[in-house]
Amino acid sequence: MSNLQPSDTKFGAIAIVAILASATGLAALWPLAVAVAHRESAALVGEANSAPAGEAATDYLLATRLDHHNTAAYANLARTQIAAGQPEAALASLQHAGQGSVVDELRVRTLLELGRSTDAAIAATPLTAPDRSQDDLLLAALAYDAAARPTDAAALMPRLTSPEAAEAATRAQSSDIGLAAELYATGLLHSSSAILVKTPTSYERNLLLGHICYSEHTRAALTEAVDYLTTANALNPANLEARTLLAKVYWELGNVTASQAQTALITKLQSNRP
Repeated sequence: MSNLQPSDTKFGAIAIVAILASATGLAALWPLAVAVAHRESAALVGEANSAPAGEAATDYLLATRLDHHNTAAYANLARTQIAAGQPEAALASLQHAGQGSVVDELRVRTLLELGRSTDAAIAATPLTAPDRSQDDLLLAALAYDAAARPTDAAALMPRLTSPEAAEAATRAQSSDIGLAAELYATGLLHSSSAILVKTPTSYERNLLLGHICYSEHTRAALTEAVDYLTTANALNPANLEARTLLAKVYWELGNVTASQAQTALITKLQSNRP
């Protein structure tokens, strides 16, 4: 779909919403309008699955308006809301998303982002069923770690047969910063940040908070990222990652001079390395 030229499906969907809204005077057309609305709702979900994030969220929302029983639309809407940092809205959407493995996963992610780690750990039980994926098992382990249930998290380790999942779970169990890093890696920025702000200042902590602020990409968040990354650079001047990210943040804030100064420092540091 194009942002400039909405699809025929979307035009039809909007028209159907208008018909349904005024259908009190069109009782004879009601059954047909409802049937068409449900078809358009399903079509919108199919289009949204390959659309850019912002447009997809709009399509999923419209799909739920056309068919209040379209559980796939509600589940996908919840996923976009989690990614957009709207866990409260995601939890409301999940109330209409039905049951199933996808909803189980989204519920745990939502509860973690809301800071309800105890509830997230309880909700993670279905993710530990024998047929669940490595991603689900890892998410369950992260939920257990966040809820201070290390024994339950450790019990999942033998089932993490993927090297990547096993390494991620091990990092999460090693420290609060390790857990925050893995939550961030799975797209759970709120829960990651909530852990980090309670930990002492360090290069790793401030670098990760800088990444989180950069991911949010508002001007306020980018300005906050400058503070975190400046401190990180002071703690470890020779490390390039925080300095490279700081150069990007300055550039996107429109501070070209500061961005170029960081880039020059990076070049100098690289030239002094063997």
